[in-house]
Amino acid sequence: MKMKAVVFGAGNIGRGFLGSLLFKSGFSVIFVDTDKQKIGLINQHGEYPVIAVSNKGITEELVENISGIEFSDSDNLNRAIVDAEVILTAVGKNALPAVAMSLAKGLTERIKRRPNSDAHIVVVACENVNDNTEYLRSLMSKCLSEEDMNKVNNSISFPKCVVDRIVPNTLPSGANQDPLAVAVEEYFQFVIDKKALKASMPIIKGVEFHTDLTAILEQKLFTLNMAHAIVGYYGYLKRCKFIHEAMDDRNVYNLLIGALKEVELTITTRHSSIRSESQELYAQKVISRFQNPYLKDEIVRVARQPKRKLGKEDRLVKPALLTWEQGRIPAYIATGITAALSYDYSGDSQACEIAHDVGIKGIELTMEEISGLKTEREKEIVQMVKSNYIFRIL
Repeated sequence: MKMKAVVFGAGNIGRGFLGSLLFKSGFSVIFVDTDKQKIGLINQHGEYPVIAVSNKGITEELVENISGIEFSDSDNLNRAIVDAEVILTAVGKNALPAVAMSLAKGLTERIKRRPNSDAHIVVVACENVNDNTEYLRSLMSKCLSEEDMNKVNNSISFPKCVVDRIVPNTLPSGANQDPLAVAVEEYFQFVIDKKALKASMPIIKGVEFHTDLTAILEQKLFTLNMAHAIVGYYGYLKRCKFIHEAMDDRNVYNLLIGALKEVELTITTRHSSIRSESQELYAQKVISRFQNPYLKDEIVRVARQPKRKLGKEDRLVKPALLTWEQGRIPAYIATGITAALSYDYSGDSQACEIAHDVGIKGIELTMEEISGLKTEREKEIVQMVKSNYIFRIL
């Protein structure tokens, strides 16, 4: 009998990354989603193709043994949670409060129905959010009594994780056009906090365990996520459609290299477990991934939700602040922040809000409000960005 995994989110990450790994590891996968049409297709077909794209070309695999549950179907969802061996999420930060409510109910039921030794399960929030699974657990605590939350904390593991796989919105030309088909890059990373596990978890192929997850998380957030975002914003300003096209622009490439050099010192200074040589290799890998012409990673997908990406703890402002605190000028990162504040794509509500606020309030106050920079020291970063912005629009 196959092990069961519940995946909240049947989008591209849920199907193309998590579903694929779980299937290869011998699980039957139950997807939970609010999209009734997608859940209907999953239950109708019971399989979907994943197209892996690398610099060498395109390969296709079939993910089978899948089923779906509508998020509103609480009875079947509870049963799935009670019976599962592992639970993962790929829904985005804004949807986590709703997921937390469902998990609170389902996990409480699981503890009631199963003996203490058998109630343990690993819940992992595979989200690009700082302290991702811990954040999900904190949301759950608001849905339960103190007594029930203590039972959950004693029985369930909530390890933080680092997940990394580029999943574009478009399929390569000539690829399988199945409605559930999803394209992914060949490379992926999935690291789980070993220290947070109360008991062993089922083997998922490709998953690594690490005791210093903060270092791994910051390496990804400040290197990959930072670089991806600024190439997206620069690419938009250069009127490119895809990330690999932006990488072909000499100025974009040089601005990226400058930001990566600044971040290298910041990360290696903060984390002794990351040496300069390994950070350089990581950055080189990032560059190679962005240059993949087969991936066709759209600029507007990468650049979306700029207000979130400009948060004080996120991929642009945080490394700039840390670099500044270490006594160095984050010149290239500040230029990337300026590009984010210049992103005015009409199809992105957050970009439109920023453009409106800059026009009414000015660049300085807009950035302070979005990024929460209040101290005099923090506002020095704002001044770097402001000068860049004024110069850009001359």
